[in-house]
Amino acid sequence: MPQVTVRSGVVGPDGREEQISEHFCDSPHCPNIATQVMGCVSALRLRVALCDEHAEKLRKDICNFGSSARI
Repeated sequence: MPQVTVRSGVVGPDGREEQISEHFCDSPHCPNIATQVMGCVSALRLRVALCDEHAEKLRKDICNFGSSARI
């Protein structure tokens, strides 16, 4: 997932420059900041993080798939 870091130029109490890091949504072409981690594989250091909009859409798709599945 793409990460953006903003440096403040302000030195914190520990003597280092303060900075903010955010991750973008993993949905293709989405410019929003990721707010929810949907899953991870820690052994491979992989994770999927989505913005609120795409996380809700994924949840609805999963619920609809489960209710319409027939054996």
